[in-house]
Amino acid sequence: DSCPRPVAMLARFGRSLARLARPSFAPLAYSSSTIASDSASLRAAGAVAVASALAVAIYTVEEQRRASCEPWLGKDVSLVMAGDCGGTNSRLQIFKVPNDAKLVVGQPPPGELLFAKKYENHEFSNFTVVCQRFLEDAAMYTGGIVPAACCLACAGAISENSVEFTNVASGWNIHGAKLERELGIKRVVLINDFVAQGYGLLTLSDDEKVLLNKGTYVPGAPVACVGAGTGLGECFLTAASDGTYTCWPSEGGHVEFSPRNELGLDLLHHLREKFADKKRVSIERVVSGPGIASIYEFLRGHWAFSGRVDPAIDQAFVDAPPHKQAVVVSKGAAAKDAVCEEAIDLFSECYGAEVGNAVLKWLPKGGMYVSGGIAAKNPDWIKSETFLAAYHSKGRLSPQLAQTPLFLVLTEDTGERGALYCAVQTLLGTFA
Repeated sequence: DSCPRPVAMLARFGRSLARLARPSFAPLAYSSSTIASDSASLRAAGAVAVASALAVAIYTVEEQRRASCEPWLGKDVSLVMAGDCGGTNSRLQIFKVPNDAKLVVGQPPPGELLFAKKYENHEFSNFTVVCQRFLEDAAMYTGGIVPAACCLACAGAISENSVEFTNVASGWNIHGAKLERELGIKRVVLINDFVAQGYGLLTLSDDEKVLLNKGTYVPGAPVACVGAGTGLGECFLTAASDGTYTCWPSEGGHVEFSPRNELGLDLLHHLREKFADKKRVSIERVVSGPGIASIYEFLRGHWAFSGRVDPAIDQAFVDAPPHKQAVVVSKGAAAKDAVCEEAIDLFSECYGAEVGNAVLKWLPKGGMYVSGGIAAKNPDWIKSETFLAAYHSKGRLSPQLAQTPLFLVLTEDTGERGALYCAVQTLLGTFA
């Protein structure tokens, strides 16, 4: 029920050979004497003949490939495209989805993955070129059929179905309407990458999440999510009268960092000096991968911990590139290094406190979820007494925390699932 791969690969090979031949071998008139005296010209003429023959063959196999794919398209099945687009990489996928697909809470979105690939953004001049390359690469599985709908989860604030990436060297703008015109896709929807996380929560099965606090589940109540990774994302979902959830973006990860004890106050003073030009310190500076590195950096110079620093671990931390420093601290904590353990303990305390803050803001009796790469890779940090004590410690409002179901998300592809969920909604015409 998919395109014949050997035929598609032959067509791709022929197309590549034709491209190689085209620049150097324009249609020139070669005389027999010239060809006989010029071996290079002889090779050129041969290449032209081969490329010409392949051009006819390519057309034939392209038609065969499209014909082999078309039977499962039309009334019953369509193609949808989903992607996760960050400042560094774009991860794109294409799925075969039934036109009468049903989205069921607790189940992955319906659809068969046909092709997926990651692209490094710096290799392309703009995002349209990335998508064009992806659709070309996927053609051996899709027969060159253009998707009917597309949803892209983007690392940035979405405004009027467009987003600007400030951390791509060439400066990128992605516009949904422009992609529709340039790619021929009927509907392209852009959503914030953490909104995709929120929709992804709706696809989780019971064995993909861990209940940390039972609370009292209220059907139709708001759902909320906080997740730390490279940054700190937050979102919440509300239900319509028919039980269908809509996810809403938030910039809650950029609220001020509020210390809970003397050590936290010392950390705040350290971060104020480190980020003096920013004139503020957000919770994301602490609860994130870079935040773990900043906490260790603070502790290694703190009077209570500087004498307990392991020289080997400390040198590894200093030598590591910034995006790898948190890994050094994590490994050090796993090896029972005292300073690294303290860093993770302080991180977990701040993380738990912020998740508790999210509960007070949104009262998510439909479930409070902790997601993101850090939680999925280090579930014991979230299950720890340190995290849960900070989560529950809200003074007079602590009973609100006890009444709220709290879950740890174990999967790392929640955002990708959310993008597919919205792509299917777009195909069905139900995405707001």
